[in-house]
Amino acid sequence: MIQRPTILSTIPLDPFLLNRAMDSGVLLDTASFINIEPCSHEPAVAQEIENVCAQPAIVVFTSANAVTSVCGSAGFKNPGWKIFCIERATKKAVLQYFAEADILGSADNSEDLALTIKNAPGVREVVFFCGDKRMDTLPANLLASGIITKETVVYKTVEQSHFVEKDYDAILFYSPSGVSSFFSMNTLNPDTVLFAIGNTTADAIKLETNNKIIVCDTPSKEILLYKAISYFKETN
Repeated sequence: MIQRPTILSTIPLDPFLLNRAMDSGVLLDTASFINIEPCSHEPAVAQEIENVCAQPAIVVFTSANAVTSVCGSAGFKNPGWKIFCIERATKKAVLQYFAEADILGSADNSEDLALTIKNAPGVREVVFFCGDKRMDTLPANLLASGIITKETVVYKTVEQSHFVEKDYDAILFYSPSGVSSFFSMNTLNPDTVLFAIGNTTADAIKLETNNKIIVCDTPSKEILLYKAISYFKETN
């Protein structure tokens, strides 16, 4: 029986989550296996953002990183946008710059968000602000529905691979990029349980290992950690 489970998060976590883990009897370490680099300061990207700001537009965000990159750009100037976005962290970031009334719809994942956009009246064209390693799910579904999707890359995901010396009872993964970065330099104890923030991340893990994978029901860093904590409480 595991007395004090050891968990590794492959991204940094907020202090309140670290405290929550400590209070729950979990030993939680964090390490960053990817680095997010905004590119909205680049002249061409800043100009594209300014061009979109100059007209009414329907904008899509699937990442909080995209929101902060766009809204931190010199080209961002009081846009009259209507927005579709992913729930939780992304929507929270959107509401730092826009009103609730500006959000036409939101969903828990890209597939459901594409359906929400498809079912919204009058949507013929959207601007999708994304990262350089974005998944095809949303644009493919929109294009299949006849909705013109103009993509602008506003941040880059850079892998930061490094060796992990410690054996963990569980590891938390948040993106396919993080999975790729981790496994490029590390192998696992077969008993280590892997927690994935969503199905796309879980699929990336399956390409690397046969270890047990538990997928989060809702794509949230908080819920992923709580799911791991609950798992070990039930195990004990």
